[in-house]
Amino acid sequence: MLLWNGACMVHEIFSLEKIMKLKVRYPKAKIVAHPECEEHILKVADFVGSTTGILKFTQKDDGKEYIVATETGILHQMQKQSPDKLFIPAPPNNSCACNDCPYMKLNTLEKLYLCMKYEQPEILMEEELRLAAKKPIDRMLEISARHGL
Repeated sequence: MLLWNGACMVHEIFSLEKIMKLKVRYPKAKIVAHPECEEHILKVADFVGSTTGILKFTQKDDGKEYIVATETGILHQMQKQSPDKLFIPAPPNNSCACNDCPYMKLNTLEKLYLCMKYEQPEILMEEELRLAAKKPIDRMLEISARHGL
């Protein structure tokens, strides 16, 4: 099922202008971004990595302030792991300030458990599409491995 051409709505809404204004306000803050963000955001990022990679980077890094360009679900975990650090959600280019993915919120541990237990729903797709969909996952894993995450 192709709903859109491989984009994540959350990672496409970050405002470079608003991030740069935050950077002026917090000059020591490092910008951390998920690789699904648009290129202009990735170019200004101090670190680009998977959700786990971003979390590990901010834990090990000696910085104290971070502008976080990814889904806001990670912020609680970041604060929990590094309570002495400041995590600022990167602002979106919209008026609602919503950096949450409504589709990710549909996933639950119970649904994952039932899916694994009953191996349902079964997803059938052409091999060419499967291989194309595998590319971004492989790329994220490569980026994580390259940064030792």
